[in-house]
Amino acid sequence: MKYSYEILPRPMELGGGWRLRMLEDGEEVSGGVFPIVLDDPQAGVTWWNGCREPERGHWLAVAQSVAPAEARAAYQLAAAHADAEETAYDWLDSRESV
Repeated sequence: MKYSYEILPRPMELGGGWRLRMLEDGEEVSGGVFPIVLDDPQAGVTWWNGCREPERGHWLAVAQSVAPAEARAAYQLAAAHADAEETAYDWLDSRESV
């Protein structure tokens, strides 16, 4: 059997983030969604205030913006993708031991 996965972007109206599809021989057998949460301005301020200048600059560059809210969104999108990928790797590892 061949195991693989896909991580696809989700529309913002569905919560943004990513959709994980876990595939067995090309057929989806499991998956998950990894949305981002942008509706908590205080969490965004707290995140921004906790960042050092190099980290702020990095996320502003990733966001291609000068707005801290856009930097936070870029950070959350990257974190959600990393979570989806970690879940996929765990699933692939569990398939190897079967």
